[in-house]
Amino acid sequence: MELEDLTAYIAVVEHNGFRRAAEALYVSQPSLTRRIARLEQELGVLLLERSRHGVKVTTQGDALLSAARRVLATVEEARAVTSGAWSHTIVVACTPTAVNTYLTDFLADWIPRHRSTRVRLIEDTPIRTRQRLMDHECDAAIASPPMPREVDSLPITRVEVGALIPSGHRLNEPGPLRVTELDREPVLVTGEQFRTTKLLRSACQMAGVQPEVIFEASAGQTIAALVAAGVGIGVLSDAVDRHSTDLLTRPLCDADGRRLAFDLAINWVRGRTLHPMVHEFVHDLSAFTRQLRES
Repeated sequence: MELEDLTAYIAVVEHNGFRRAAEALYVSQPSLTRRIARLEQELGVLLLERSRHGVKVTTQGDALLSAARRVLATVEEARAVTSGAWSHTIVVACTPTAVNTYLTDFLADWIPRHRSTRVRLIEDTPIRTRQRLMDHECDAAIASPPMPREVDSLPITRVEVGALIPSGHRLNEPGPLRVTELDREPVLVTGEQFRTTKLLRSACQMAGVQPEVIFEASAGQTIAALVAAGVGIGVLSDAVDRHSTDLLTRPLCDADGRRLAFDLAINWVRGRTLHPMVHEFVHDLSAFTRQLRES
């Protein structure tokens, strides 16, 4: 069994297919197929079940996957120790909002102190961010609870939901805003996959009110720009960059006056073999954001 075969096997699983894995490894697909076939023949078990939708890992294949990751991590660690420096890429999945709000300052501080470690960000929707973590397409993911039970987390911050009020609107006054005030009001929201929109819909349903959703977009800056143009009331998290506008933002509450908010955390899969730098990264990020909250 060769290390290249294990690397090839992990790539096929992580890319859910031979074509994309071959592209990632810069090898031909037939060559990659032969490597996996040789591995299966050597072990005497079926590792992958092929289908039109990709590959499915068998029970034996899953056992090999965990072992292969441990072997390669050990080899990489040995190389790093003998060379006197770490060399690793940390892959983090998150939403664009999380990058702009929570990661930029942290990375500006962390990267210069870890020159031998590269960080690669995968920006995606909240749902896809979670899925990437569970599919092992990333080492860690910034997402809000609930997460699967096999996921460990460290807190980053508590995100509060706010209502952006156009200038001259009847609700343009300071103070918290209850969702009951939004009944039949034209509102602009992020997509259904965003926690902010889910909290709004749940609170409105409990209160028996129905805002008129006239626009949806994943980019909070787009919503803020339309609110500034007087199109309607925007409902966004306080993580969205709104510095380019002078909009009044009112804390949004349910019918009983409770603030709409949710927690955000850095997550990783428990039991998965991760490079030591990944663990350092997630703990440093949590500590960094905690210091910001306490300052």
